[in-house]
Amino acid sequence: MQKQQITMKPAPLWRRLAAMLYDTFLVISLCFLVGFLNLGILMKLYGADQLKQMTDSGKSLGSPAFYVALFLTVFCFFSYFWTRKGQTLGMQAWRIHILNENGNKISMKQAIVRFLVAIPSVLAGCIGMIWVLWDRNKKSWQDYASRSGTYHVPVQKDKTIL
Repeated sequence: MQKQQITMKPAPLWRRLAAMLYDTFLVISLCFLVGFLNLGILMKLYGADQLKQMTDSGKSLGSPAFYVALFLTVFCFFSYFWTRKGQTLGMQAWRIHILNENGNKISMKQAIVRFLVAIPSVLAGCIGMIWVLWDRNKKSWQDYASRSGTYHVPVQKDKTIL
């Protein structure tokens, strides 16, 4: 059986944003889980009554360790999928991949750079992603910084009948 050559084109902005929205729901769910774990730990440490007094007085239940845990949770989600599978769950749904300049999955170093550049890119109104509309290579800020690309890989239909 002959292997077909897959043509990879830069993913259009709408696919990138759709995958980002899908992944946002997953990341929010993970953050809720971390929040519930934090609340459970605080309940064990302080007890329900003291915790209620703390919140009633306006004290935040978020410590620096909690925010570090949130950051690491989000980073681990993206870096795992980018480096192991080349795509997050949202990217799988929209058939886009993150690949390095050689066409391989990105390294952990590239994932770190990509993630750190994506933060200001998204916080600035997604301007780093919208950049693909003007860029001749159709690359986002994260793509350039991490020396990778976001590609749409069409699904190849298998014509064999079982």
